[in-house]
Amino acid sequence: MNDAVLSTFKTGDIPGWEDFLACFPANWREIAKATNVLKGQRKDKEPDKLMHVLMLHLLCGYSLRETSAIAAASGIASLSDVALLKRLRKSGDMFKELCAEMLVEAKCNADFAQYRVRVVDGTLVKEPGQFGTQWRLHYSYSLSDMECDSFKITKAEGKGTGEGLEQFEINPGDIMLGDRGFCRFNSIKYVAMKGGYICVRWNSGALPLYNEDGSAFDIGRFFKAHPREGMCGEASVFIHGDTPGDRLQCRVCIIRKNDESAARARRKVYRDSSKKQRTPTKLTLLACDFIVLITTLPREVFSLEKILELYRLRWQVELAFKRLKSIARIGALPKYTDSSARAWLYGKMFITLLLERISSHLGAFSPWRAVACSGGTKKFVERIQGVISHRETMDYASD
Repeated sequence: MNDAVLSTFKTGDIPGWEDFLACFPANWREIAKATNVLKGQRKDKEPDKLMHVLMLHLLCGYSLRETSAIAAASGIASLSDVALLKRLRKSGDMFKELCAEMLVEAKCNADFAQYRVRVVDGTLVKEPGQFGTQWRLHYSYSLSDMECDSFKITKAEGKGTGEGLEQFEINPGDIMLGDRGFCRFNSIKYVAMKGGYICVRWNSGALPLYNEDGSAFDIGRFFKAHPREGMCGEASVFIHGDTPGDRLQCRVCIIRKNDESAARARRKVYRDSSKKQRTPTKLTLLACDFIVLITTLPREVFSLEKILELYRLRWQVELAFKRLKSIARIGALPKYTDSSARAWLYGKMFITLLLERISSHLGAFSPWRAVACSGGTKKFVERIQGVISHRETMDYASD
């Protein structure tokens, strides 16, 4: 990180646009030129002006027409809403490269210990309208440095677009934490082949469990052996692929929930079953009493207690996704074309990474720490928006 950025963070003060821009990757202007985002622009060819206009649209949330008017009135740039849409369409590769640059910086600061804990999740983003395109955002959150370390945008339908651990680059020693959507044999095998490990919620419909001799593992009997709240247990099991002989050894780890949590889980099962006009099985209802995890982590290093404690950390990614949807307003994708929607998504992701970076450093250096924490996210973002639209200055030290 350059000296100007460190100076900004240490004073806790981002008084204007130039200071905000100093928080970007150092080579962002070179990336803008290399991705041809300025090519064909007749006037206002400076990358700084174009970025300012794009931030008005993407971060402040102004429409294309509003952005055009505000940019002209503020003396930032003079371009029509149609011209801005064309610039947005051409900016997809630029924002994608900027995201990659932010993630490289995050990885360089990460703790390269023997294991790296990564929480993964996904979300759908839909363009408005009956025939709006759906996109899927695949997101990985590193708990070692508390920030996004990988993300990928795909169409919501089609080959290779589904939710799965295959969407992420896996390094030896990575521990992938995920929900039931990632509990599939091919996903688990993919991570194992890369030298990583998994710890995911068990999906009874997608991943049958077997004994070493190939017989079905009696999970119901295993549940009944733990009749009281807080009781936990583990067993060695095998999971099978479609090819004969294709199998992996895992551990199934359980802890019995309290009555309130179990009742809430059963209500959800009944509600979902009613929508699908199905009757839940006895095993499904029995499983509501437990948190059931599947893991490939070695028992000699990760005890049952450590596995259960490790999975509790998964709530971190839920907070990260809430911040992403709040900060970037990523839940509603404007309906343009595939190219502009793609650019919009990458732009929103870059903003999220950038604001996470600024927030984390202000939390470390600034006297005004409350705004840099999750509780002050709204106020923090509003002040950044004020800097971009020249509504106010952003002086943390004075608050």
